[in-house]
Amino acid sequence: MEIDPTIIEKERVNTTASQKPGASVVVVTYNTNEKLLIENLNSLVNQSAENFEIIVVDNSDKKDLESIVCDFPVTYIKLKENAGLSVGRNVGTSRARGDIVIFLDDDAVPARDFVQEHIKAYQTHDIAGLRGKALPRTNTIYNYLASTYDLGDKVIPHYINLEGNSSVKKDILVQMGGFYWQIKGAGGYEGAELSYRIVNHFKDRNKLIYYPGPVIYHDNCGSFLKYYQKRKRHLKYKEQLTEKYPDLFAFMDSYPLPQEIKTASEHPFFIKLKLWLIRKNLSLLLKLNQKLLRGSSEASRGGFLEKSLPGGRRQ
Repeated sequence: MEIDPTIIEKERVNTTASQKPGASVVVVTYNTNEKLLIENLNSLVNQSAENFEIIVVDNSDKKDLESIVCDFPVTYIKLKENAGLSVGRNVGTSRARGDIVIFLDDDAVPARDFVQEHIKAYQTHDIAGLRGKALPRTNTIYNYLASTYDLGDKVIPHYINLEGNSSVKKDILVQMGGFYWQIKGAGGYEGAELSYRIVNHFKDRNKLIYYPGPVIYHDNCGSFLKYYQKRKRHLKYKEQLTEKYPDLFAFMDSYPLPQEIKTASEHPFFIKLKLWLIRKNLSLLLKLNQKLLRGSSEASRGGFLEKSLPGGRRQ
């Protein structure tokens, strides 16, 4: 896995950890709410497991998080600009000393046995990687739209679609070249893309699993605007990744949701109504966005034609 050293502004290595850790937890931050980040790191330093390291990769361009992060026993890496989640995770992986690399969202709170459960999964299963379980941190309505956060209490084959609570063996991550660097910003389907490559490499769907042991407390979105931005971003990367891997989404669909998840959509009427309104407004906005993009594209082509014709005008 090649990392361009020029993207790193500064690096402070945690010198308190002498022995080789059993796992490395990578947290990528981006202008993170200070209170949430402190809660995140406090939860990590109070884990039931002891032999692991914490690596924080800071993508922030508006906040100075170094003074907060460096109060904790972590390796801190500040990037010169926001390189995105995928590149940030790859930078963290390149510095990881553990055989297992665990990825944790910066706004999530891990359960006390979070790290231990990730490690335990590799001791009891012959796997390349896994995704864990997410439970709501607050009672926001948008958590009802995160139907894949909690897939139940059974271990099942599954691709990685909860990147903020996932882990992969380091040697496999390096062999695969890490996360796809062209998935920028907050990402979209980067776990699925990595899973696709891992499964195709090993020719074994069971190399990746959903393992319910490691739990994080995390919210899907806090507002309609953030939900819209997230869905728009995912649609963008769905189009790009479909061009690269025409069968990627068929691969994802080949992992069915557990039956209990499918039937768990019985909510009170007022919840159903709110969800219907959110989905309806989202659909309208996404359609409008597509029309605007098509109009912009056609205008650009028209401008090009206008400049190309004699006299600079269309005839």
